[in-house]
Amino acid sequence: MKKITTKNIFRLLIAGVFLWLGGSFLASTFAVKSYHKNIPPASDYFSGLVENQTIMTFDRVKVSAWFLPNPSSKKAVIILSGIGANRLSAIARAKFYQEKNYNVLLPDLRGTGESGGDVISFGWKERFDLHACVGFLEKKGMEKIAVHGMSLGAATIAYSFEEKPDYDFVVLESCYDNITNALKNRVERLPFPWIFYSVMTKFTELRIEATQAELRPEDYMRFCKCPTFIMAGDAEKKVKKEETEKIFANCAAKTKQLHFFKGAYHQDLMKKDEAQWLREMEKWLTLKNLKNH
Repeated sequence: MKKITTKNIFRLLIAGVFLWLGGSFLASTFAVKSYHKNIPPASDYFSGLVENQTIMTFDRVKVSAWFLPNPSSKKAVIILSGIGANRLSAIARAKFYQEKNYNVLLPDLRGTGESGGDVISFGWKERFDLHACVGFLEKKGMEKIAVHGMSLGAATIAYSFEEKPDYDFVVLESCYDNITNALKNRVERLPFPWIFYSVMTKFTELRIEATQAELRPEDYMRFCKCPTFIMAGDAEKKVKKEETEKIFANCAAKTKQLHFFKGAYHQDLMKKDEAQWLREMEKWLTLKNLKNH
């Protein structure tokens, strides 16, 4: 049997450290990876006019989008998809808003679909995409601009409040409270201590040029001055119920509402229960209009 020496132990420790660092680096690469995809023509999904648009952000990222115009209306909604998704995941919601007489803008956030960008940043830099989309709609003459986001798209909206607190209204579906919890909730069921993910988090911070202290949508809700509707599943594992309740409690809006879908996880809530989603959205738009008009 080979004798275990101090030198061998040292070599094993060094190898372990390199494996830890290498694994953390690869994990962070996966966490922020882009999801580029060719988007089929809009005519495959919509019967009416759809404009293909490319919107430039202030940091020179090209955002590819569909604009669904409604010449009879001066109100618009921007729909932002979740992580790894693109405008295709927002089609059903777009049709809902079209029926409510809205112009609709469906962008691919950076790093997804046909937009530019090499990484996703959990909503942090995606807020620049949102600001550019708002500017596009303002140039189109829109007088009321709302935003509806799912998961990463919802966090994007939250991060934008400091610069723009006064949308016509916002809808946040399954918004994480802070990046620390978001990462922990995804790995806590694995048989490894949290310390193994701390280095991954540091690599991730370097990639997206933002710190854990900044990646906290819950902190930005205090800037929100517009009517806000928050939805989530009550069986969430990735965004726990108490974390959604914290987002709601921190929201400074005078008109706000919270709704949980019973038995729903971190999933498309509209697909989970379309009838309930439509019913709650109808109630929300009625409430918003009664409170603010």
